[in-house]
Amino acid sequence: MGLPTSLLLAAALTQGPAAPEDHAVSTYAPDFFSAARPANAMDMINRLPGFSFDGGGNVRGLSGAAGNVLIDGRRPASKSDALSDVLGRVPANQVLRVDVIRGGAPGIDMQRKPVVANVVRDPRGGISGAVELIDRLTLDADGRNEVGLEAEVGARFGARVIEASVEYETGDGHDRAFTHRKRQDRSGAPLLDSRISAKRPATELAATAAAETPLPVGDVQVSARAYRNTHDITERDDFDLPRGLGVLREAYRGQGGEFGGRYIAPVADGLEIEAIALKSWRENQTLANSVNGETQTGYRRSDESGETVGRAVLRVQRWNTVSFETGIEAASNWLEGDSALVIDGVLTQVPGSRARVEERRGEGFGSGVWQAAPSLALEAGLRVEVSSFSPRRGEETQFDFAKPSAALTWTPTPQRLVRMRIEREVGQLNFNDFVAEASLNNGSVTGGAGLLIPTQTLRAEVAFEQQFWERGALVAAIRRERLNDVIDRAPVTGPTGVFDIRRNIGSGVRDVLEVNSTLPLDMGGIPGGLLKAGVKAVRSELTDPTTGESRAFSGQPALEWNAAFTQDLPDWNATWGVNISGASERTTYRFDRTEAWKAEPYASAFVDYTPRSDVTVRLEINNLTARPSWNLREVYAGPRHMTDLQYLERRDDETYRNLRLSLRKSFN
Repeated sequence: MGLPTSLLLAAALTQGPAAPEDHAVSTYAPDFFSAARPANAMDMINRLPGFSFDGGGNVRGLSGAAGNVLIDGRRPASKSDALSDVLGRVPANQVLRVDVIRGGAPGIDMQRKPVVANVVRDPRGGISGAVELIDRLTLDADGRNEVGLEAEVGARFGARVIEASVEYETGDGHDRAFTHRKRQDRSGAPLLDSRISAKRPATELAATAAAETPLPVGDVQVSARAYRNTHDITERDDFDLPRGLGVLREAYRGQGGEFGGRYIAPVADGLEIEAIALKSWRENQTLANSVNGETQTGYRRSDESGETVGRAVLRVQRWNTVSFETGIEAASNWLEGDSALVIDGVLTQVPGSRARVEERRGEGFGSGVWQAAPSLALEAGLRVEVSSFSPRRGEETQFDFAKPSAALTWTPTPQRLVRMRIEREVGQLNFNDFVAEASLNNGSVTGGAGLLIPTQTLRAEVAFEQQFWERGALVAAIRRERLNDVIDRAPVTGPTGVFDIRRNIGSGVRDVLEVNSTLPLDMGGIPGGLLKAGVKAVRSELTDPTTGESRAFSGQPALEWNAAFTQDLPDWNATWGVNISGASERTTYRFDRTEAWKAEPYASAFVDYTPRSDVTVRLEINNLTARPSWNLREVYAGPRHMTDLQYLERRDDETYRNLRLSLRKSFN
């Protein structure tokens, strides 16, 4: 009997995609990361020059849920287990290398990502594990504290792998000190002046397990995950004007799980089949009660949802420069939920207070990669989706979408890359939009949606990358997106008034300029220093469904930036650094109000100390600037272009700094 498929795969990967003549692949051996003393594969991913980690999306199906990091050339089989957590369970000393692949390489499942990283593990493996204790203390907050425990264990003996982990966190770790709220009418006369303080204790528990073993033909992997969350909120609103007291209590309970499996087997020379099946379920419940003077408001929402999805792929790689894959995916999704809003004992009739949403979807796809030359790669594919969607009992509609894509990557030198990409993407419907919801914190009510059509996006992108000084990189990309059937809030008349609901509001356009850089500082007199910085500028435009005027997308920041400095200190067995995120600003729109939010820059600092190879102590100080933020709401008596301003409310949030200390002990 031949070698198991997983060992053959590991051997092939060791020789395959990272071949030196392939300019589209950059290989990083363990020595590249040694000065930073990474504990796991996620630490190594964070050190890749010019690479921006994408954990993927928690969306229906598997096609749109993939992140941009593979393990041994494969995406993780689980959807609900975060990709960062999966990578965090791969010990750094079991990583042979990390390949960064741009534009596609034969034998690599790019999942339509322009750039992916592939973590190649040592097939010999061994036994490993870690235990981490975490304490997060909110400073100047009367002992507000949050503690956590994470434990993981894994055993790899050739093709047989067993992994398990558990995470537990409890306490109150939110950093908001208080909110100062002022409200005035259109003439500027004060209507309200209050100060809101809050307690937010929470408990989170999650456990995962996975196993992989060879069969007489192929390999099989199974995985399971379960979680349970509880969140309790108590807000106290002390009024100076008018004198009084308001209290809001809210309780959230959530639980769910997922189990699934993957089977991979060779069917002939250069042919491989992969099959994945997953089943997940979720239950959520929110109960809230607000007492404000003589007004009492109650709100309840509960929902159950689930997904069953299967995917089968046939991969063909009989040539060194060409690979092809084709397959099908089928999914069934559902959500059943109901909500109720009661004001002073009277039930408010909100559209969509109860709904059962169902979807059945099938997709066929094919894609191929042609390595025309060591410096030139072409990737092209087509996906065709057919679905049946039922937003209400007795209602059903059919959708079909064609989703072509193509990408051309030119790497004239191993350090320089130019990439062009065009694709059509169909967005994912959020089933929670079909059940009415209310926020007692700000008094907003959103009705449940009727029929929604998924948003379709035609995206074109040109990107440039230049690597320098071994650890340096500059990556710039410009994208234009044309969107049809954009989903946003729009007014609808219900039995008790006008409400916002999610609805298709037409087409829009979005232009994005994104620049990321990694700059080694050794030549500037800071040995081991590294500066990573990024900026993202967005210009978007659509037609407001209430006013008929042009505006930006709701909730879309126009500018975001961040910078992170780290310095490795090998003589001290330490690494320290500072992270800064720029000021953020965005505006959301409803038919009767606008809400602008802005926050000042956010900064944090950390020190990692490794007294022994198996022990790491990390100290973080978060929110160094005690970042203030403000929220400005303009509320009208009706549609905001037809009625007068009713009041203007400003909320100023002041926040606390917090201290996080973790101790990690690993073994292998």
